[in-house]
This record gives sequence, structure tokens and C-alpha cells, in this order.
Amino acid sequence: MEILKMCVLSVKRVSLWTVHVFAIAYLLPVNADIIAHSADNVSKSFEDLPARFGYRLPSDGLKGFLVTSKPENACEPIAPPPMQKDNTSSVYIVLIRRLDCNFDIKVLNAQKAGYKAAIVYNVDSDDLISMGSNDVDILKKIDIPSVFIGEESAKIMREQFTWDKGAYIELQPDGNLPLEYYLIPFLIIVGICLVLIVIFMITKFVQDRHRARRNRLRKDQLKKLPIHKFKKGDEYDVCAVCLDEYEEGDKLRVLPCSHAYHCKCVDPWLTKTKKTCPVCKQKVVPSQGDSESDSDSSQEDNDVSENTPLLRPAPSASTQSFGAISESHSQQRIVESSEEDDDDDEDDDDACDDEADDSDSSDEEHNTGTVVVQLQHNLERESRARNTV
Repeated sequence: MEILKMCVLSVKRVSLWTVHVFAIAYLLPVNADIIAHSADNVSKSFEDLPARFGYRLPSDGLKGFLVTSKPENACEPIAPPPMQKDNTSSVYIVLIRRLDCNFDIKVLNAQKAGYKAAIVYNVDSDDLISMGSNDVDILKKIDIPSVFIGEESAKIMREQFTWDKGAYIELQPDGNLPLEYYLIPFLIIVGICLVLIVIFMITKFVQDRHRARRNRLRKDQLKKLPIHKFKKGDEYDVCAVCLDEYEEGDKLRVLPCSHAYHCKCVDPWLTKTKKTCPVCKQKVVPSQGDSESDSDSSQEDNDVSENTPLLRPAPSASTQSFGAISESHSQQRIVESSEEDDDDDEDDDDACDDEADDSDSSDEEHNTGTVVVQLQHNLERESRARNTV
């Protein structure tokens, strides 16, 4: 839901930014020049602002004779341009005063009278105004270009550069392209960006929602987990989530890893956050019920690093059972070692007894030999004594 809100907010920001750029670009003045040439070859330029309707000026400009409109406001049909004595066709441009009616009506009346362009001037001001129209029917009928000038420029042009004074004027187009040439590509690019942003945000939202749903425990899976009512003397003592001691009759959710928690504490964790034990991070549901998420997480769990222990405890073994097993193993090892020490002691005693017997027998043999030698010497002495007598 938060991603969808961010997507909508981003679209709104881009839309507002587009509207602001469009408004600024649309209101920026596009300056052109009116160059007036007198009969004495004196030229003077005047600043103007093209209208937002009608045809644009030709790329090489438009030259013609300036004629003052009659009536000046051109809110009704005006007098046609003067005829040449030689009946040659010339280009005439009409000068019209502002106010009393809309700009499109003034320009349309000038076009119907036979003028090739229209110049509308301001009243009591030299500010340039961008002329526009909201009447679609009138806009379809206008085929001539028109520009807007200030009051001072119009005053100079009427006094020095009208057709009856032998002067002519030249309407020079601005070198910039029409505003539509910039806005249409800009709007297309912005629209494509908006579509891509919306597609990206929707895709990300769907993926995140699907991933979150896979990582959470379903209601039917939660019901399969056993519930144990706490009694005094049970091996469980404190809930690792709320850190409160268990009381008589508390409902405990026992996970496959033998860790137990209050149902009210662990159920929101399993159904809204992750389907793993909050303490040991072992999965509550075996990998058969999970497809992609469990395979990815099991792959991460099976990654071996330098800090990975060579032996891992069985996931279903509890701490107490593990301690009991280790204690029994240690006692067995102590008994075996004591028996081995006793056997070694007995072997050493037997060896010592054998060595003592060997030494005693050798001593007896040595004493017997000594007695025999002494007896032989005594007999020889007796025999010698007898012979001498």
C-alpha cells in the first residue's frame, strides 16, 4: 500500500512539474521585430509579440504598406486597402487599436477586408500582450499572421511610416520555433516517463507483495502448530518476545525447534513478518510447502564460510537434551578412562611381580653355586691333609 502511495505521489509530482514547465514556456514572450523603412531610407525597428493564432510569418518575412484601420478598433468590417493607380496588387498591413472586442474578431475583419497581416497596438501602455482566442470557429477562419506592439511604437509608425508617406514595413519572424514544436515532444517524453514509472512501481509492488506473502505463515499452516497450556514444572519459563514469565494456564505456541512463546506474541510475527523462529531463525514450515522463497533462504543458510562450524546441532534437539547427551558422553568417557587406568595399573603390577620373581630365582641360583664351590674347596683340603700324614 505504501508503494502504491509513493507511485501516485511521484506521478502527481511529475504532472505538476510538467504543468509548471508548460505554463512557463507558454507565457514566455517570443520576440520578433518590425522594421520600418521611410522614403528617405531611414529604418527603425520596433519590438512586437506574435499572436497565438493564425498563420506564422514566412521565414523570409513579410513586406507591405502600413494602413490605419477605419474604424480603428476593427470590431466591425473595416475599409479595404487602397487601390493602386496602375491596378497592381500590393501587400497591405493594417494597424488596429486594442479594446472593444476580442483579438480574433479584429484580425478576422482585417482578413475579410483583404489585408495580408494585422498589427494590434496597446492603449495607454507599451506592454506586449500575447494575443489568444477561445473561439474555435473563428480560429479556423483566420489565415493571416498578426502581431502586437506598444502604444508608443504605434504612434511613431502612424506619424512616419504609413503608405501615404512612401514608407513600407517589414515583419520579421522570430528565429525560434513555435511553442507547439517544443511542447509536443516534451509532453510525449514526459508521458512515456510517467508510463514507465507507473509500470515499474506496479511491478515492484506486485513482486514485494508476493515475496512478503511467501515469507509469511498462512492461517492453515499456523493452525498445524501445536499449542501447549503452561503448567508449573514445565521446562519453559520466559517468553523471548515479551520477556514475561509464563503463568499457569498460558497458551504457548510450540515451534518445531522446541522453542515456545505466547500465542499472542509469536502469531503476529509468523503471519505478518516471517515464518521463522524469532530466536534461532529456523523455519517453522518445512521446505516442501515452500517453493522459491524457501529454496532461496535454504541456499543462503547452506552457504559455507570460514566462520561456519564443522558440526551443527540437530534442529530438533533442545538445549536441555543436548546438555544431557553431552553430560552422559562426558561421564562415559570418564568411566572408560578410569577403567583404562585400572587396567594399566594391573598390568604394571603384574610386570613388577614377574621382575621380582626373576630376581629371586637368580639370587637362589647364585647362592647354590657359591655353596658348591666352597664344598669342593673343603674336600680338596681334607684330601691333602690325609696324604701328608
